[in-house]
Amino acid sequence: MQKNSKPSPKRTPKSAAKARVHREKGADSSLFVNSIQKAVSVLNAFSRERPRLTLAAITRLTGLDKSAAQRFLYTLHQLGLVRKDDETKQYSLSPRLLEFAYAYTYSDGLIERAQPFLVEAHEKTRETVNLMVLDGTDIILVSRIPGEHVVTMNIQVGFRMPALYSATGRAIVSRLDPKQRDQVIRTTKYHQYTDRSVSDPSEMRKLLEKAASEGFVLTQSQYFYGDISIAAAVIDGSKTVLGAVSLSVPESRMTVQEAREKLVPVTIEAARKVSLSMGAY
Repeated sequence: MQKNSKPSPKRTPKSAAKARVHREKGADSSLFVNSIQKAVSVLNAFSRERPRLTLAAITRLTGLDKSAAQRFLYTLHQLGLVRKDDETKQYSLSPRLLEFAYAYTYSDGLIERAQPFLVEAHEKTRETVNLMVLDGTDIILVSRIPGEHVVTMNIQVGFRMPALYSATGRAIVSRLDPKQRDQVIRTTKYHQYTDRSVSDPSEMRKLLEKAASEGFVLTQSQYFYGDISIAAAVIDGSKTVLGAVSLSVPESRMTVQEAREKLVPVTIEAARKVSLSMGAY
């Protein structure tokens, strides 16, 4: 997955607010702590497009009233999870949040065991290599080795995008059991991000069936213009899908046929080795 240009369109503040205040799965349980959900919604209000926010903006984005938002912000600030600019009265996320990412990265067995094989794939191709995992209908980048060639925009670990608009996401979903696969297909929000984006659920279903049969996915300009990506799923000994490995290259340097010939074998081999390291046989 090579990021060469921005997808379109961006989510509006109004739609973002609606997404933030939706009722979480399991919220009806007596074990569910609503105050934690609200605190997380405050953290989720920040994004790459919205790195600094005022109290009023956070109130609007989260759906919380001003008093509640103020209390959560005060607490998060005291805990060192958000910063406050006393001059502008704007809040931003604190670097301390990286401690959670660090702990995850170095405690997750998949990332640790996959790393040498991601490096190997990169050394063979000199292209960008990614490891991504499924989270609902999205995928999240958990490890990345950038290619040697300059790209217009960089993607960092933690980047999230719709699963079905990426090679890695389709590789993962194609290996899910039919019920889980259907759930992702039905709940995905389809959009024409580029002129090549597949936005029809029936067509997507056929592509996932093809991916399951072939053992890899090749996509072109599905979310980012000018991107060619190849991905293969990673599984463990129980055939559970853990994630997917992908290699990506810009269209300006390689045709789809060249990518198929040069990158597909490397991608499949990398995913196979990671799978074996996770107990697959």
